[in-house]
Amino acid sequence: MAKSTTGKILGFTKALVGINKELTEANVRDLKDICSLSDLLDEDELQSVTSALSLFRVLHVSQENTLILEELLLNIERADLISKYLNATTTDKLPPVATKQLETKSTDISCIDMKDDVSSGLGLRELGGTESSRYPADITVVGKSTPFRASPTRENMPTASDASPDFNPDEEKHELRDYQKELARPALEGNNTIICAPTGCGKTITAAEICKHHHDNHHDPKKFKALFIVNIRHLTSQQRKAFETHFDMRDLGALKEMETLEAVLQIKKVVMITAQILVNALDRKDVELSFFDMLIFDECHHTTLNHPYNTIMRNYLLKKKEGSSRLPFILGLSASLGVGEDGDAAKHIVTLCANMNANCVSHVREHLQDLEDHVRTPEDDKICIVNPRPANDKFRNIIVDIMNDLEAMHVGDSRHEKGTQEYENWIIQRRMDAEKLHDRQETVIAGYLLAFNNALVLYDNTRAIDAIGLLDGYFNEKRSIAKEHIDPEADLREDYEDNHESKLRDIAKKETTNNCPMLKKLTELLKMIFTKKHESKGIILCRTRQIVQSITDFLKQEEALKRYNIRPDYLVGQGKAENTMNETEQAKVLKRFKDEKINILVATDIAQEGLDMPACNVVIRYNFVSNEIGTVQSRGRARASGKCYLIVERGSRNKKHEYGNREKVIRMKEALVQVDHKSNEEFNEEVRIRQNELIKEYEDELSKKKETQMLDRASDVEVLCKECSQFFCYASDLRENGSNITCVLPEFKEKIREIKQGKQVYRTTDTIGYIKCAKYNCGQQLGILITYKGITDVKGYGLKAQSLKFQNPKKVLNSTWTLKKWKKRTFKIELWEP
Repeated sequence: MAKSTTGKILGFTKALVGINKELTEANVRDLKDICSLSDLLDEDELQSVTSALSLFRVLHVSQENTLILEELLLNIERADLISKYLNATTTDKLPPVATKQLETKSTDISCIDMKDDVSSGLGLRELGGTESSRYPADITVVGKSTPFRASPTRENMPTASDASPDFNPDEEKHELRDYQKELARPALEGNNTIICAPTGCGKTITAAEICKHHHDNHHDPKKFKALFIVNIRHLTSQQRKAFETHFDMRDLGALKEMETLEAVLQIKKVVMITAQILVNALDRKDVELSFFDMLIFDECHHTTLNHPYNTIMRNYLLKKKEGSSRLPFILGLSASLGVGEDGDAAKHIVTLCANMNANCVSHVREHLQDLEDHVRTPEDDKICIVNPRPANDKFRNIIVDIMNDLEAMHVGDSRHEKGTQEYENWIIQRRMDAEKLHDRQETVIAGYLLAFNNALVLYDNTRAIDAIGLLDGYFNEKRSIAKEHIDPEADLREDYEDNHESKLRDIAKKETTNNCPMLKKLTELLKMIFTKKHESKGIILCRTRQIVQSITDFLKQEEALKRYNIRPDYLVGQGKAENTMNETEQAKVLKRFKDEKINILVATDIAQEGLDMPACNVVIRYNFVSNEIGTVQSRGRARASGKCYLIVERGSRNKKHEYGNREKVIRMKEALVQVDHKSNEEFNEEVRIRQNELIKEYEDELSKKKETQMLDRASDVEVLCKECSQFFCYASDLRENGSNITCVLPEFKEKIREIKQGKQVYRTTDTIGYIKCAKYNCGQQLGILITYKGITDVKGYGLKAQSLKFQNPKKVLNSTWTLKKWKKRTFKIELWEP
């Protein structure tokens, strides 16, 4: 190491130690939030930043990062520390503007330009300074083998449909293809637009071009603010990278778990977020739609009914009706618009445009050949029809006999075939009825029947050992949560363990892949695919998280597939239930898939839309059929001249459903042609009429919601355990904070058991465990144990509405009821700021 470099490192380290002593934890939070360190650090590094010293440790010791440190300290108004510790070695390297700022701050550290944005009417602040005073373009971070940002070469320049995050818009202007220019044309002319084009054709790049056009034509580009709204959180980083073809990366932000929207908006022009984050911010009045210049909705076909997309746009339409003079430009992106609930595709397009305040659906008509030359989407899936398991299957018959006995003794006979969705719907309804009647016995038995039904569904799709594993999990859960069981439950468990469990395990031990027709066909397909192309890469889409886990285990364990070097892993969605993944876990799996450490990704429908997987050459839908949009989008996952397969049972509903979806896809295309044949005036009038109808419906819905929440006085409503009917509190003891409902009654903690487990960190809360009913023979899981972040952290709860029931003794009829979601409540819950 050169002597001069060593001196710089020693000087830098000495300075860090000194600065660490003079930074408060509030300063550290400012460095993380206001200065948007998520642009510099990955998720693991960001979570490790808990003190000033740990912050400095993750910044690599280099001359460039010394400049970054100075800029960060300027942003939290600590130029005095730069003067004291860093000025002697680095001021000569600062850009002229930054040096001038530093000189000014040495005498007055409060003069940084942090002024309120009067035009927005919000309390958001903008960072002052020019581009030259921001972070250097090339920075290196600990653990990174390459610079964070590099200049592109001819070999690594991005294509129009797959942009590289290394592209620098200042060095070379990105050029759209002809079909992309056609898609962009209406929006560039100022029309709110829905772009409908195939997966993989570069809709995001096209959106970036449109966004840049609006930015450049803004009356003050420095104040331009746009949101790119996604349905799934892990898409935010992906879409930000695509926008780097048109924007300086320092103007782009992808909101992460530890950041707040308000903080990132202070310094970013275009921010990628999930819809629910914006919904929450609008509810809390943290932001107003009038603050934004542009909203881009990815997968905009979701803008229907009560989806968060539509919640945002309903807010927009109400503002429009009120005569708001400043509303953002709207752009929607989708590969398939759907046909709507009534199957009228043309009417559905009008409704979607009305919801999105769009007066144009842009799709490729003039440059179809250019589109076909660059986008190679597979044709319809090849449907692989397999026979179901035999009718005299011993494993199935044992479980069916158990279920028949339980029905006869406790809940009555079902007319529905066991192991089906119809049976699941029936038994869930029976359990809900029992809960309302405080029938503990039937409530408990219905839960076991549901578990046995789920085991049959899993057995039809996977192995017997997987179905036994599901039952083991349920039996163990019920054993761990209740200190003792009610008599019928104890009898059920004893009968299962003494007379049936060993028989089921013996069958599972003798089972081979050939015994499950679905798995046999999957194995045959994978052998064929990897024999033809050893470096194949594919996705297997499944209906449930349980099937995803079981298929992944099977692929890892199946001897017949060992020689094909299949490297599987799984991807499921986020949530508060078991077998879910958080954002960090999802990102790691996707990175491993893109880096080819995984070559088969087994996933739920989370992988059906949005993910950018250009190298994927096969998609297998494993007995999974959603709607006509899913049929189109699953094919779009295979972009490398790939093949798509659907494995279904002979005579199944899924087979019929798939053919119905294909017919709907044809109707979608025909509806677009119908829209093309209408004049602009005619189509816009249809949209206007429909929009007025939707606004009236929404206003009526809001009025009804207010009336519904006033049906019961909160102080009259008892909150009970859904399973054992233990009284917890009155509804007047409940409080709402963000998406969580907690209980503030001090005695509540005596009626629950807190089970602490690994911490999950989020923006405003940390999940530190879960809670259960403390009644000796119950143990119903009631929700999560959380810490509310603030000046001082406060412990609280996130109660699950579906784990509780509600009773108003003053009512004569319908005095007891249940809720699937808190928003359906009939009483008012006060807001709470811990």
